[in-house]
Amino acid sequence: MRLCTSALLFLASAAAAQSPPADLTLTQIQPAGTFSNPLAIRHAGDDSGRIFIVQKGGTIRVFNTRTNTLLATPFLTIPVSTSSEQGLLGLAFHPNYDGVNERRFYVAYTVPSGHPTLSAGTQALAEFSTFSVNPNAGDPGSRREVMAVLDMASNHNGGDIVFGPDDMLYWSMGDGGPQNDPSGFAQCLWRKPQDNTPTNCSPGGGTNYALLGKIIRINPTTPTASATSEMCAATAGQPAGYSIPADNPYVGSSNTCDEIVHYGMRNPWRISFDRLNGDLYIADVGQGTWEETTRVPAGQFGRNLGWRCFEGTAAFNSTGPCATNPLPNRLDPFQTYQHVNSPNGEFRCSITGGYRYRGPIEGLRGMYISADYCSGEIYFASFNGSTWSPGLAQVNVWRDEPYNIAGFGEDEQGNVYVGGYTNGALYRITSASDNSAIFEFAFEG
Repeated sequence: MRLCTSALLFLASAAAAQSPPADLTLTQIQPAGTFSNPLAIRHAGDDSGRIFIVQKGGTIRVFNTRTNTLLATPFLTIPVSTSSEQGLLGLAFHPNYDGVNERRFYVAYTVPSGHPTLSAGTQALAEFSTFSVNPNAGDPGSRREVMAVLDMASNHNGGDIVFGPDDMLYWSMGDGGPQNDPSGFAQCLWRKPQDNTPTNCSPGGGTNYALLGKIIRINPTTPTASATSEMCAATAGQPAGYSIPADNPYVGSSNTCDEIVHYGMRNPWRISFDRLNGDLYIADVGQGTWEETTRVPAGQFGRNLGWRCFEGTAAFNSTGPCATNPLPNRLDPFQTYQHVNSPNGEFRCSITGGYRYRGPIEGLRGMYISADYCSGEIYFASFNGSTWSPGLAQVNVWRDEPYNIAGFGEDEQGNVYVGGYTNGALYRITSASDNSAIFEFAFEG
């Protein structure tokens, strides 16, 4: 397990993070037009000071935070489908990445037409390595397809990937796209067709889908020589580009996909782990009324976030699998808000998940930062160990921006970055008066 510790981090404690400094600001570090539809910002964990900006159209750019330099040559460009919400959706570096002895990284993307082995519109995971002589460039020739999940529409693709503190890869997957999840994919733990019958959770005629509306947990570094019948993104008896962690919650049960770690989501748009304690945060885009974010305590597997039975904490459907009361394995969100006009007159419509702040700004530590894509608002929520503030159906609006926000990111020191999806700028949350300059992180294997 990789641990992230800091001498100053533990002094911050829960109570210190309730009131951000008055001069907290969003500092532009790259101007508008620099990037094209940035969706995610990631670091390599190699103490290089670099962050990687993932663009929807298939290109990843490199920005050096120590020299404030944007590299002219892209890190990687691959062909992707960009219809609706499809695209290059996620990036994660191997937990031991150092650019020398370990050079692997992973991307989540939507397969375009003309792919040699995968059908267009499939959600896929591929492995690459950086060049041994140039860690600022991914080697296209190193590409290995790891895993693919059949999809049916161009929306609700999830697509975020992140290595957890257990060194396993977590991949968020939407419910397939049709509004209201009429086939009940999010609550089904097995394979099934698009049959508009949520009571059915078993294979049938035509194309059978699996893993939709889920968080998947796999080991992408170790292929499987002969896949089992419970590996739903592989063909039984054939090689698979990944393996299943033995402690996944549905390993050992029949007619359940072994890749699943959590289920019951509509479109989990950005997930993250708390770098202090390993809690998982999942922001799930709502249907027509409620947006929600859920905290899964570290070590908990098999949690059901409730869709399509619930939207937020409100009952949405009571038929089929939703007729069971209480809903099995249900975990309620800690943050919800409605689709209403914000104070600035912009309509709130879609949650963009962020991070529990653990960076150098002491007064901000412990707060969870997120945003609404449509309104441009950035939200803060604080946790005292038992309750969150603000409560459900409320948000604390820090500021609103005249551009859409589709992704956040952290650097190695825990600074949080914001990408302007429509204006193509890059921002960092800063404070001149409240900045703990010394942050020494130790990574222990």
